[in-house]
Amino acid sequence: MDKTLAAGDLELFRKDFAASPSYRLAQNAVTRVTVDDVSINRDVVNNTDHSLSILLDDWKVTDQQRSGRCWLFAGLNLLRVGAMKKMGLKEFEFSQNYAMFWDKIERANYFLEAVIETADRDVDDRTVAHLLEAAAEDGGQWNMFVAIVNKHGLVPKAFMPETQSSGDTGRMNSVLRSQLRQGAKAVRDAFSRDGVEAARQEKGEILKIIYRVLAIHLGTPPERFDWQWTDKERQFHRDGVLTPRVRVGVRGPAHRRLCLPGTRPTPVQPGRQDLHGAVPGQRPRRAARDLPERRGSPHERRRGPRDAERRACLVRL
Repeated sequence: MDKTLAAGDLELFRKDFAASPSYRLAQNAVTRVTVDDVSINRDVVNNTDHSLSILLDDWKVTDQQRSGRCWLFAGLNLLRVGAMKKMGLKEFEFSQNYAMFWDKIERANYFLEAVIETADRDVDDRTVAHLLEAAAEDGGQWNMFVAIVNKHGLVPKAFMPETQSSGDTGRMNSVLRSQLRQGAKAVRDAFSRDGVEAARQEKGEILKIIYRVLAIHLGTPPERFDWQWTDKERQFHRDGVLTPRVRVGVRGPAHRRLCLPGTRPTPVQPGRQDLHGAVPGQRPRRAARDLPERRGSPHERRRGPRDAERRACLVRL
């Protein structure tokens, strides 16, 4: 065989495949059924015992679908448990769509503020290039979740349910990315002409567009809602008209949680709290083994973490 594939080589491959009945059988099967189903070992399936010694509560599973909202779902599920117990409900979810709406707004503001802060740098600067590349992502972590809930509150899922775009964020994020990149140019141009105040005025106009895009894709977040429910004992309850800042089923200070952002940089973001409160080298007051872990997406883990930001942080919701 030479360096290049000749016609004779390809003919040899074809004849080798056609001569094997097992290859042809595999072809017939895999072209109609997934290869995982074709290759399954029935002995393993039949001999796997699914009886368990410990059973978890049979709550409905929450589904982030085709989105990067695992951190939001994890945070809301922590609060969901207490809410169900307090209200005596068998099933309950906070609106993940509501939390994502405000997260996207806060991200857009953070992005445009970062553009203003770097407006005096060349457009080929590595920081500027990174900002433009990561203009509209889904991923996040605990301290971001805390800041969103503290600032914008929560609503039951029924008052802002999932939409097509909340469950499949790719197309919406593409639109947001395009608008934010165009906005970045407008902000930089305004900064070069008239300074920071003009850039922030331009930022306000861009955020109007971002809000409009999000409202079209996700719906408009409710300002208030009439909350009433029937518990699992079939007793009716009514809390009346509430606002998102009055957290349904969540009263008083929430449990402390430990943030261990060792897998990605965690910059302080304008509009969000700086929750990196522990002194480096100080022993955390709560064991990390008691807490859920958030490791970030593969895309996030490719970014090298900065040593100064690998410290533990104690946050309070």
